[in-house]
Amino acid sequence: MLRVLVWLTSGIVLLVVIAIVGLDMFMRSKYEPTLDAMRQEVTAHVDFFCEEQTKLAADPWFHEPRTQGDAGALLNRWAAWEPPGPPMPADSPLQLPAHLKEKKTLEEWFAAAPDLSSLNFEWMRELQRFDRWDILQNIPFKHDEPFNLLTAPFPNFIALQDWSKFRLLQGIRTGQPLEAARDVRHLAWLSYRTDTILGAMIANALLGLERRAHALMKEPPSEWRPMSQEQGDRLRAVFWASMTFSSINTPVDVARKARTCGSGISRCLGLVEASNLAKYLQPLAEPVNREAYAEIQTELATPCPTSMLATQWQHGNTIDDPQPVGGAMPDQPAWMRSLPRRFAGKHIAGILMSIGVQNIDLLKKLPQGQATPASAETTR
Repeated sequence: MLRVLVWLTSGIVLLVVIAIVGLDMFMRSKYEPTLDAMRQEVTAHVDFFCEEQTKLAADPWFHEPRTQGDAGALLNRWAAWEPPGPPMPADSPLQLPAHLKEKKTLEEWFAAAPDLSSLNFEWMRELQRFDRWDILQNIPFKHDEPFNLLTAPFPNFIALQDWSKFRLLQGIRTGQPLEAARDVRHLAWLSYRTDTILGAMIANALLGLERRAHALMKEPPSEWRPMSQEQGDRLRAVFWASMTFSSINTPVDVARKARTCGSGISRCLGLVEASNLAKYLQPLAEPVNREAYAEIQTELATPCPTSMLATQWQHGNTIDDPQPVGGAMPDQPAWMRSLPRRFAGKHIAGILMSIGVQNIDLLKKLPQGQATPASAETTR
């Protein structure tokens, strides 16, 4: 009888073990092939990424002299913020008169020849004293805690685009396009130095406005050299790809290479954007991605211009935190919390990582072997 009981118990244990192993293999099959393919893709493209980042980093825009300081002390107070942030203050120098609030392209405004006499562009020149824009410090409200980059209010960058159009038009009218371009290029730099992908895309848009203003002039000054369209395309592709190269799924040596090549101009932005998911998954993903998380801690020892990365890691929300209703991150269901963390955690993290989108498609579309001039050609 005892022998039968022992055999029965052993059989049950064996079946449980087989079931667990089978479930483990089934769960891994749902995400491991995708994660492996993602790792292979970034590994195959890291050298091309570095080539393109090196070309981009050679652009004169990255080497213009700038005075160190945080423009957030002014811009964060002047700007309108996305809800639930505050609107633009009535006394903000970024307020536009009613007749200039219509949405038009630069070319349409150029043809319309609007009255710009009431505009004061002195605030743009005031920003020349700064080389970065920290959108988490000196802000007129308090962010929710824990911090979530995807739901945190951002300043409304549209006002900067509107003012840049009028500044360029005024510069053309007054015969001072270089001075106007300098103001717009600096606004673009401050947007890029928010260390966010949105800021980088706004920077690209502002540099595009400069390029279009240059094209509107029949005889632009020979020394005026906007960033070329090719470089603009490269900027967009490199910065989007930088997020993927800093993912915790990317092999550490590949991520390290991508962050240090080409002067590392996308390093902080890539780390900031990738850290949102990495921080969120940390309780589940770190046990099986220890090397990647250790590498991020190493990166934190080299400060970025803004407080965005440090804030994300010190105060960012995780999957264990209650998620706000309608938030960008899913709350962890009660049944999930009841599962053995050691067994279920890695699978949950793997599945969530595998449904993330790799952002290197723009990079792959760039012409290979192209030697693009650093700035736009001005001869006509």
